[in-house]
Amino acid sequence: MKPVHIIILVSLSVALMIILSLYGDTSEYVTFGGADSLAKVNSKKEYHIVCRLDRDKEMVYNPQVDPNYFSFYASDSLGEVRKIVYLEAKPQDLERTDRIVVVGKSKGDHFLATDILKKCPSKYESKGAQTASN
Repeated sequence: MKPVHIIILVSLSVALMIILSLYGDTSEYVTFGGADSLAKVNSKKEYHIVCRLDRDKEMVYNPQVDPNYFSFYASDSLGEVRKIVYLEAKPQDLERTDRIVVVGKSKGDHFLATDILKKCPSKYESKGAQTASN
């Protein structure tokens, strides 16, 4: 076998390993209903859900009782409201965010979040308006 053929085979093997490793780490963006359905197929996989805080319902965080328990309600892009349980401290300024992404698994009547990603677009819009007026 020529050295060129060996180099091509090694390159293809490395490329295939990279693709397979990236594919295994990707998680899907779904709704609460989608997470419920997919949890029946693979209960260990985590999913991302883009949602909004339901400010009409109670947020439970009492650091004196349990500093690693925080629960709240959020609605997904289809409007389904679900209780979110996060077994970490409450993220700072969560009430001020417009949208959040919860990462985790569906667990029956609630969604068990392992991470909460937040973004507050109004924070950036007000800075942009001030910069534009200057």
